[in-house]
Amino acid sequence: MRYSIKQLFLSNMIVKKLFFSQENLGVLLLVFIIYSCFAPAVRILTVGGNEMKNFYEFVITALPDLLLLIVSSFGFIVWLKGNKFQIIALDKTILFFVLFNTLYGLFLARNIFIFAQGFRVTYLPVIFYFIGRIFLSNKNLSKEISKNIFSWFILFGIIGLILHFAFRNFEIHLIELSLNHESVYFIPRIGSMVLMPVLFATLMAITSLYFYFRLLTENKNWFYWIIAILSSCIFLSVSRGPIFAFIIGFLFLSFLFRQWGKLLIVLGIIIFVSSLWSYILTDSLTATNSWIFSSTVDTLEFGEGITRVELWKLSIHDFLQRPWGYGLGHAGVTAIRFLKGTGIPAAVYTSDGWFLKLACETGIPGLISYLLLAGIFFFKGWNYISQNKFSFFTFVFAIFIMINAQCIVGNTLDFYPYTSLYWLLIGFSVNYLQKQ
Repeated sequence: MRYSIKQLFLSNMIVKKLFFSQENLGVLLLVFIIYSCFAPAVRILTVGGNEMKNFYEFVITALPDLLLLIVSSFGFIVWLKGNKFQIIALDKTILFFVLFNTLYGLFLARNIFIFAQGFRVTYLPVIFYFIGRIFLSNKNLSKEISKNIFSWFILFGIIGLILHFAFRNFEIHLIELSLNHESVYFIPRIGSMVLMPVLFATLMAITSLYFYFRLLTENKNWFYWIIAILSSCIFLSVSRGPIFAFIIGFLFLSFLFRQWGKLLIVLGIIIFVSSLWSYILTDSLTATNSWIFSSTVDTLEFGEGITRVELWKLSIHDFLQRPWGYGLGHAGVTAIRFLKGTGIPAAVYTSDGWFLKLACETGIPGLISYLLLAGIFFFKGWNYISQNKFSFFTFVFAIFIMINAQCIVGNTLDFYPYTSLYWLLIGFSVNYLQKQ
């Protein structure tokens, strides 16, 4: 059977229209997020906690990056089909932030391998900002994608609770395979399949804030039960950064919407859940909560003998020694993994403060570039909220405040795969600013 050029062209257009669509891109995004949550456990069970030794181990380790490449390529094709967006100041600022820190960081690093590792952790996920911007033509679709992602996180939280209590030995086995020890802050800390209590708590805090926002705007009582489950996950992580960052986001939404009845109910649920778990695990209603608050106060007061405080002091010293920066990959987790003990100039202790880590990598100019970005988003966002309080943008703005508060005491914007979700949400939200 022969086909004319016109018929072939039309059939090709139909395939592109059906396959390379925003809806299918949303499915790919969900697949990426779901696999990323299991990726650490998959890597540990198949490869172990050691460095890559062969091609098979490289493929297993690089699967999240491969998925990221597939999602971003798919998004680029969807954009080429005509889902264009008008460039605004925030787009230019984010491009400047990435390009400046990448090029300047490479110049300082003078080591392609270390540079690539640092870029992968911090700046590669920013591509999801532009994937989020592609959804300009259908904001309802972006809200539906967000709903699917956070619905999955509910299940992920339940899986974490089941793993922590019903399959305790398996959880400990995973941690030992990763060449680590079970983390205990007064009580054993839940880490779920990501094996990192602080990352798990951050994901649960974002999800809890999402359903609190929906409770304030949709008035569905079953959201209270969801918040109770997620609050359990946050509390059992004993991660002080995510806990207090969530409180900041929670209070921001509460005072913005001023629905005091719902505020009191949710606050009561959080207190009840934390007290119940504290009693079950320590035979005291207040022991764990008291420890969380007292240890946080001691840390913020720069108390003696506190590990995080000592790391801050070392990192501040490293920054003062080289305020122009050490180079991309020469600070934070990449420096700890590859440069500790090598004698190569690096700020290897900057694992507890993203702003400090950024300043050590690309110096004062790099820190200023992010503060410029954050300042523009904050003032434009606040102006938008003053006129459109009940929009999806308000939720993302609360996440922006929450995460940047957490960045003061943790490397929150280097928590892969969380960083991709953060930049995706920021991309979704900027579409609202563009409309204004």
